[in-house]
Amino acid sequence: MHIRTNHLLTLAILLLAVIAYLSVSRPLRFDDQRKEREQTVQQRLVAIREAAEHYRADSGRYARLLEELVEARYLADSLRFIPYSQGETFSLKTSILTNALGEEEPLMECGAEYAQYLKGLSEEEITALTEKTLAQGAFPGLRIGSLSENNQNAGNWE
Repeated sequence: MHIRTNHLLTLAILLLAVIAYLSVSRPLRFDDQRKEREQTVQQRLVAIREAAEHYRADSGRYARLLEELVEARYLADSLRFIPYSQGETFSLKTSILTNALGEEEPLMECGAEYAQYLKGLSEEEITALTEKTLAQGAFPGLRIGSLSENNQNAGNWE
């Protein structure tokens, strides 16, 4: 009887140790996977930025759709898609800003939200990250450019 109790206690201790380990390692794994995915998305956004800027240099305006960049052979078709998103494409928006001198400046913005490129990871972690970022007044994901200011198409991670 005494031996059986020891086995049960040992099993209970092992179970609690596993639960404790998993509760600590889950956020760490999320952060590691997030960083890995963000590097891939950043590389793709940099390629889109380069293609968009070449297009603008040649045509005088930014492409309104990623398909324009693909059709004009500035961007490989596969680069339109957000990695890990199961086929979703980056959002591309353009606008014109009139600066203090009265000159018109074309602007563009292209990005992907956390929920898109972190798809398949912890929904709780994605929601918490999105809410935290929105509370700070920032874009909930990765983005290049801006429609409200000329930031030279910098990425929000740069």
